[in-house]
Amino acid sequence: MGLTIQPLLESELATVDAIVIAAYHLSYSRMDTLRRYLLIQPDGAFIVKYDDSIVGFGAAVDYGPFAYIGLMSVHPAMQKRGVGRLLLEHLLRWLDVRECVTVLLDASPAGAPLYARYGFREGDRTMVLQRTQSAQSIQGTYVPQSFPVGITSFAAEDLQAVVTFDAACFGAERKAVLASYWADSPQRSLLMRDTSGQISGYVIAQAHAIGPWIARNVEAAEHLLAAGLALPFEDAISVFVSEHNHAALRLLADYGFKQQRTLSHMWRGMQIERNRASVIYGQVSLGLG
Repeated sequence: MGLTIQPLLESELATVDAIVIAAYHLSYSRMDTLRRYLLIQPDGAFIVKYDDSIVGFGAAVDYGPFAYIGLMSVHPAMQKRGVGRLLLEHLLRWLDVRECVTVLLDASPAGAPLYARYGFREGDRTMVLQRTQSAQSIQGTYVPQSFPVGITSFAAEDLQAVVTFDAACFGAERKAVLASYWADSPQRSLLMRDTSGQISGYVIAQAHAIGPWIARNVEAAEHLLAAGLALPFEDAISVFVSEHNHAALRLLADYGFKQQRTLSHMWRGMQIERNRASVIYGQVSLGLG
């Protein structure tokens, strides 16, 4: 039969998770990310099979003004055998049918040459920073005794205001993404308002990462970061940020984050302007932007 491609099914999540872990040499599961793809863009997640065995995975989310490709994974035993190329071609055809004019992704040094052959260009660099700490459980509903003045965990009724604020900064509306992270951990979704009641920024403290993390200025960004870091995390904490957001990089260095690696932030199609160098202090993930 050779290589075939088909939509990801929920029953295949555990197998795909094992491939993602092996492909990226990860220390923890990405099952939550895979489930999120099925929740927010179920028709955009695909697997590659070799005969009857799953050997690859890739997904895309169409945000409207642009799409984001992520978590492109090939089993180590099947790398350099056309699996990644097949996945990329399929995803690009799927996006063409949806008339998506701009496609973004964050590429590793190993993956960047493949994307370049399909017309992707580097427009920025994404820095992966990490802070290590003793492992802590995030089970239950623990929250600090208090957050800095102006910062609260946001409630369901605040979500639409956060979505509107986020869209102006991110460059597209991503309500389904933000709602899914909020639903996972409402107590870890933090909102800051100024004295007039306007949103200054927000952050979602995931189990292993700070992001999305959006703020109008560095002062708000720091208050949100400090509040987020007051919560317990599972081992190391990651942040993904543009190399041109110098305020974010200085702030993260002050809080003990160190650079782990650098990725190529690439685009294909119509070039667009976004606020990666200013108000976006942390991406939600490398796969979702």
